[in-house]
Amino acid sequence: MLCPSCRVHQRRDFPYCLHCGTPRRKARMDRFVAPLLVPLDGPVPEPVPLNRPETMLGRAATSDVVVDDPSVSRAHARIVRRADRFAIEDLGSLNGVVVNGITLHGGVADLSDGCTIELGDVTFRFDHPRPVAVGGRTVYGTSHTVLGAAPAAGAPEAGEPLSVRPRKRSGWALKQAPDAADVWLLSSRGGSYLRMDERDLFTFTGIDGENTVRDLLLRYADQYGELALPRIEKLLRSLAAVGIVDLGRAPSAELPAWRRIGRRVYQALLRLEVSVGGIDELITRLYRRVGWRAFSRTGTAFVVATVAVGLWAFTRAQGRERLFAVGGSGWWGALIVAGAYCLALTAHETAHALAVKSYGRRVRRGGFMITMGMPFAFVDTSDMWFGTRWSRVVVAMSGPVSTAALAGVAAMGAYWLPGPVAPALCFQIAYGLYMNTAYNFNPVMPLDGYQALTDAFRIPRLREEARAYFQRGIWTDLRARRRPGLRQLGLLLYGIATVVGGYVFLLLGLIAWRHRIGPFVHHHVPAPWDVVVLAVGIVLLTFPIWVRLAKWVQHTSGRARRPARTVARIEPMTEERVA
Repeated sequence: MLCPSCRVHQRRDFPYCLHCGTPRRKARMDRFVAPLLVPLDGPVPEPVPLNRPETMLGRAATSDVVVDDPSVSRAHARIVRRADRFAIEDLGSLNGVVVNGITLHGGVADLSDGCTIELGDVTFRFDHPRPVAVGGRTVYGTSHTVLGAAPAAGAPEAGEPLSVRPRKRSGWALKQAPDAADVWLLSSRGGSYLRMDERDLFTFTGIDGENTVRDLLLRYADQYGELALPRIEKLLRSLAAVGIVDLGRAPSAELPAWRRIGRRVYQALLRLEVSVGGIDELITRLYRRVGWRAFSRTGTAFVVATVAVGLWAFTRAQGRERLFAVGGSGWWGALIVAGAYCLALTAHETAHALAVKSYGRRVRRGGFMITMGMPFAFVDTSDMWFGTRWSRVVVAMSGPVSTAALAGVAAMGAYWLPGPVAPALCFQIAYGLYMNTAYNFNPVMPLDGYQALTDAFRIPRLREEARAYFQRGIWTDLRARRRPGLRQLGLLLYGIATVVGGYVFLLLGLIAWRHRIGPFVHHHVPAPWDVVVLAVGIVLLTFPIWVRLAKWVQHTSGRARRPARTVARIEPMTEERVA
């Protein structure tokens, strides 16, 4: 349900919109958990629940909330619980009441979640408690500031890695995930987000500029009973990459120029990204004018009906239309189909962005990227990590659903439009968009369907866990004669599907190069250079596959040549951790 004022999704466990404070229809305040008056400074020692119809605030001993401060009047203000909202009233105090910077002199102001209330020199915050966010307010990092130019981020890999003293930079924010008590979200000044579990959080809290990596390793071992250097180094690399942690002098700065250039080319081949920031205001204006209608009940019903009718029309149109036949329109028809695909791709990503705005979150950037030789558009929806998991599912599914709706419109045109050209073009557009929808819904590839699946089942690292169990865990269980449980079987099946799906994707890419780009190259490039161009293209297309395979072979052969070592697991040192 959208708020009638700001058009942002409302939560049913709150009596009013968390974004603008507008009360929900037929919501009574006395049926919800009482909000809190949280002291930010001054003599009040702890939060006060506002569970009475009226709560008096003042310096007098008879007040419900005694604020013993000279700047506060004896009867300063009162908070009143109305049928649909809370309000604060100034009782003729000497210094007045300030709500979110607006001064009241004998007036009344409505209270919304998170607003500040100033009684003289004493400041409070009005908080409606969230089921999982009480005590989980954002913690901001301001200590250990690195002054001057920030050094390049690097991993503690060269020289003495255990002697590196990582140091936090300023500008980070840490908050507990709204839908999981054991998940924490860490954001950087640049707008990047990291998702951490309790073990990563324990390591992060130990980074103070004094502890070395060796100290962090021993501290982790004392807490959890194992030496986890790869885990700690991976976390440090991630923190350094987004500018939250400074690891000192970057090892890459000591490399020759040709090796630094080679590393950049390597990263570009794996993932080349071109993005534009500062698009949040544009998306906000678009959502407020027309975009919110798609997320209303009427808009949602219309989209569902369009998808259903479109599928029916597509099945009927298949009997008379042929794939890749553009009704004699020639190059113009091909250009129209290509332009329609580009518009649909833009609409797909715009739907993601509008879904983010429907929950009152920010869209920091958008752009294009090339992964495995294939172009993709994207928008940054990482701010949704501060939303609920079901809101993230809605954001993930909004893109494929919008593409399916556009495909439905094209399918209806293919079935109902007169003439040979328009139905043929509409059929080609519908077919391509339906294929794109199925591809994005596919939970095996790390796209929209996968993101929705991981949020729905609360497994944020599903691919990594499944791949690790498929490569090592299942063989360990078989050697130990342990029967895999239901979760392990699910990870095994998903790991197999991931590997098979990756090679199927590669095969489809090779087929596209062979049947689409191959004839074009043979026609315009003379022999034998046409073969060279195709070979280079295939090498670039398959680069992420064969380079990882080569690294795995190198790692396996190097491990086979090294003598076996026994790594002792450190046992827990306290009885509490034994349990």
